[in-house]
Amino acid sequence: MWSLFDRVSRRLVRRGLRQGLLEGSSIWLAVAALAWLFRLLTSAERPQIVRQDLAVGESIVVTHLPPPPTRRQLRRARRRERRAGGGRGSEGLGARS
Repeated sequence: MWSLFDRVSRRLVRRGLRQGLLEGSSIWLAVAALAWLFRLLTSAERPQIVRQDLAVGESIVVTHLPPPPTRRQLRRARRRERRAGGGRGSEGLGARS
């Protein structure tokens, strides 16, 4: 299914860019933009598939780890720690070097 979709969308993007940019057809340019956008949105949803043969007695453990914290989450956590600890007070104002 995906290979057929990939081939058709690639052809639409290629032909749309060729007809739209080189020959000036705004309809084909819109077709290219929509096909490219659709490919972009659907490509993020593809699951990762791993195949591997198992020997007798081997097993598989599947885990799902939470994503690492974002910068925003790290900053908020640092702010909360500073507020909970009373902050640096006056001793940390001019002590940077």
